[in-house]
Amino acid sequence: MKTYPLRTFVHRILLIRLGIAATLIAICAGFITYVTQERQIRQQVADFGRKGIVALTDRVRDAFVDQPMHPYEALRQILTKGDIPVVYHAGRFVEVQFYDKTSAIIAESSVSDDEQAIELRHCMASQPFVFPQPGQIQVKTIPIGRKPFLFLVMPVTDRQGAVVAYARGFFAISSEKTAEIRQTIIRNSITVIAIVFLVTALLYPVILNLMRRIADYSTSLLDANLETISVLGSAIARRDSDTDAHNYRVTLYAARIGETVGLSASEMRTLIKGSFLHDVGKIGIPDKILLKPGRLDESEFKVMQTHVNHGIEIAGRCSWLRDSVDVIKYHHEKYSGGGYPDNISGEQIPVIARIFAITDVFDALTSVRPYKKPLNFEETMEILEQGKGTHFDPKLLDAFGTIARSLYDRYAGHEGDELRQELISFIDKYFSAGLEILRHGS
Repeated sequence: MKTYPLRTFVHRILLIRLGIAATLIAICAGFITYVTQERQIRQQVADFGRKGIVALTDRVRDAFVDQPMHPYEALRQILTKGDIPVVYHAGRFVEVQFYDKTSAIIAESSVSDDEQAIELRHCMASQPFVFPQPGQIQVKTIPIGRKPFLFLVMPVTDRQGAVVAYARGFFAISSEKTAEIRQTIIRNSITVIAIVFLVTALLYPVILNLMRRIADYSTSLLDANLETISVLGSAIARRDSDTDAHNYRVTLYAARIGETVGLSASEMRTLIKGSFLHDVGKIGIPDKILLKPGRLDESEFKVMQTHVNHGIEIAGRCSWLRDSVDVIKYHHEKYSGGGYPDNISGEQIPVIARIFAITDVFDALTSVRPYKKPLNFEETMEILEQGKGTHFDPKLLDAFGTIARSLYDRYAGHEGDELRQELISFIDKYFSAGLEILRHGS
């Protein structure tokens, strides 16, 4: 049962997953870089604003120290000159306000245009008065319109360090500085993203080579596992009836029903494995019972029932086959109860076992046995219908009924390489679908 090489899928899967991973990392790294750079540059601009308001308060302090006037009068004189200092190329103060400890406005000035002045004054009025300690400067960014402004507050002190007033104002970042900030952020973000994709491109051939080696090894392992199923199933089938065609037919029947009812790929793999190994436990049944041409008596039937436990023990020892135990253990249970080994019923029986119960009986009825001749299609379906709701799941039997005739014509009584090739096509479809088949049973 040679499988389609897994390495065929590796290049595409690796390219897609590395591409997705690199893209996500690049987005995250770019976003982090953007935020970090923006914060750092905003901090630089805020430092310019701090220097500006410090320079402004220093001029105010010099005015009321050098001249014999009240500090508040000095504040008013500075602001009435309309000479609010421009701070480097980062921007300038467009709205400044001085207030005392009672929140009374001492002096204020504005150099913004009329429309902007209205918005700034409205925003200034909405800001609560705060009273920072000497040496403290409070800074926050406030967007007004589509432009960010820095809002700064700091105390004004005399030469002795005593607070005589508080200054607050809006620092407008210049368009040149805004463009510089934007260019710096974009440039650094692009650089980080480019580095991520470059590293990914350098790692890709290394990872691809490793993945191809793993895929080759996994393909060999999968082939070995499938060959093990074939050997185990064929061994008991030949011991039971001198042919493994029964295993091929029931597995094909079960797989067709599974596709009809919409089983997942994982469930289909489990169903195929379990169907092929359903009677593996018969290897532990004595020949005089297993090969008896007539009906078994009660004691012999009890011995025959033990093949279920033998099968569970055999399949349960292999992690890759362990999920097939559901078919091996429960395919003799009946939908209304009364089956073995656990006498469960309804949906307590795994769906793959309920499917296989139909196919096992269907093939037994339509096949030659030492003690009987095969029944035709109509006779077989009549017997199955009699077991509807008692032996078989009604919904699954109805689903089988829609394809039963075509399956009978195609497989019933057939033997040889034709069945084997059909089964190989299912194996290629469900056991070579991708890397997910490497997941073993729990």
